[in-house]
Amino acid sequence: MYFCFYRNAKSGFIDVLYANISSIDLSPMCSDVIDFASYADAYFAERKLTMAIVEYGRILDRQPQNLHALHCMGLACVLDNQIERARGILARAALVAPERSDILEQCGLLAALTNDDIEAEAYYRRALDFGSGTASLHRNLADVLRKSGRTAEAEEQYKQSVAIQPDLHHAIRALARISSELGEIEDAATYWLRAWEIDPADLQDGLDLIIALGNAGRAALIDEVVFQIRRRFAADVDALDALCLALHKSDCFDKMLSVARQGIGSHLKCGALHHYAAHALSMCGDNREAIAHSRAAVQLLPDDPIMQYQLGCLELSIGEFENGWARRNTYYSTPLARRTRVHPNFRLWLGEPVAGRSFLLVGEQGRGDEIQFMRFAEWLKQRGGIVDVLVSKPIVEIARSMTGVRKVLTQVPAGPYDYWCHMMRIPEHLKVNLSTLPGPVPYIFALPEKVGHWRDRINVISSGERCNQRRVGIVWSGGPYHVHDRFRSVGLAGMEPLFSVPGVSWFSVQKGESEQESESLSDNFNIHTLGPEIENFTDTLAILHSLDLLITVDTSVAHLAGAAGLPVWTLVPAYTEWRWLTDRTDSPWYPSMRLFRQRELGDWTAVIEDVRNALCEWSRATCSHN
Repeated sequence: MYFCFYRNAKSGFIDVLYANISSIDLSPMCSDVIDFASYADAYFAERKLTMAIVEYGRILDRQPQNLHALHCMGLACVLDNQIERARGILARAALVAPERSDILEQCGLLAALTNDDIEAEAYYRRALDFGSGTASLHRNLADVLRKSGRTAEAEEQYKQSVAIQPDLHHAIRALARISSELGEIEDAATYWLRAWEIDPADLQDGLDLIIALGNAGRAALIDEVVFQIRRRFAADVDALDALCLALHKSDCFDKMLSVARQGIGSHLKCGALHHYAAHALSMCGDNREAIAHSRAAVQLLPDDPIMQYQLGCLELSIGEFENGWARRNTYYSTPLARRTRVHPNFRLWLGEPVAGRSFLLVGEQGRGDEIQFMRFAEWLKQRGGIVDVLVSKPIVEIARSMTGVRKVLTQVPAGPYDYWCHMMRIPEHLKVNLSTLPGPVPYIFALPEKVGHWRDRINVISSGERCNQRRVGIVWSGGPYHVHDRFRSVGLAGMEPLFSVPGVSWFSVQKGESEQESESLSDNFNIHTLGPEIENFTDTLAILHSLDLLITVDTSVAHLAGAAGLPVWTLVPAYTEWRWLTDRTDSPWYPSMRLFRQRELGDWTAVIEDVRNALCEWSRATCSHN
């Protein structure tokens, strides 16, 4: 950013220089000084900078306050890369002509070039005091303010700059970036559009524009930008790679796939483009075709753990567990894993016998992941291990209900332990496959006193309803900070067609920011909001024991019900995480779970219709059975 600014600043000096030389009044000079000035100006015009500087020096020997010589010599020193010398000479010129805003601005530019931002700002503000302010002056002041972290002031100066010169590319780009930083997504998209219209040749501008349009929900405008970039950079594999990344950030997976295929067509051995093609296909639910590209990426980039990890997840998704677990676990060698995962100072378990050995099983990632993989505490105990688990605080009471766990921890203990291992690394060493799943289920258990409390509470809520009403729990949103939550969460409005199914009483166990949304539907549907009363997972688990079924998006509550062996219908998005495999309506991890799969990413309409039809059939069957 600052490199471009400095380059523009120097070109600004050149522009000012020509204006001053052509209009300078030499009449106050004596004849010999006029001769020196003529020679100096001629040398300057021919870019013979050393000779020009010498001639201007001769003038200053005779007339130390000669403004023309000071100004032009300062500019010549700038072009000759004598920046510190130029600063001193132009500072003298500013003293001679303190009202010259152009000289003050140039002094400010030189101060900025040498990172003296305080002095630069002072010069710019003095220049504004003596003139109405040019577009470049407001822009240059804005650059200094932005560099010092005074974003709001910088934004105002950039806006003044653009008001004077509407096509000032640098200022418009800066406003676009500031708007992005401030979360002003509509303004960011608008400014990037203006910048692209002024100069559609800059690749990075186009990429930033795509991301801004995606964030602003203006995807319809992305097509033309992508078309221009693809045409202009058709032979540039790095540009196509960067374009794929921008489209990924904008959730434009179909376009991302098309660009990746374009690049692969001419650069077959580009592993990154195969990686992007695989990702785009998997996000759209086509894991089997994605694997072909992912395998190509691994073949081309065998030492890249991200490529191995991607292929491992895809192999797991189609049931190829033997290679999948090993490849997936290359993730732990990445800087991200080393930075974000707990790594106790005990011996890492790599599949050794555990009989009689103390073992610390370490949780990771989300709450659902912890619940799913805590099962391996039971597996290790069956092999003679003495197992403690390290989990996040919300999972503690649930983990304590497990029969295979000696102690539940929330901080790394002093030990000693014979072994430790992340929960999600265990399957590789236990050689887990479809035939060995699910293991003992249930493996978590509700607290009897809480089951009794919530059964009484739900009976009170349900008093007056028909005795054969089916009780169904509902969760419509996952945690908003999950990287793919926008794809997995349906939203309450999306679930609404289910609430009119006859013979069903609904109980919301939704937690988080949206837990009270269902209260607005209580006048129209038989729905009860329990979320605000739920304190932790033990409450949710106890509630589920008083319900006949849970219908939920792919979030931690789905794992909670599955691990407890309770009936649960899980709505999974088209991109489908590896754990739900491919094209199956059941889960080998949870015998009590039924899966409802999205056909097209982002479209839940057909899924909800499938769930409603299944719910009607289930409700009729259970009522007739009773």
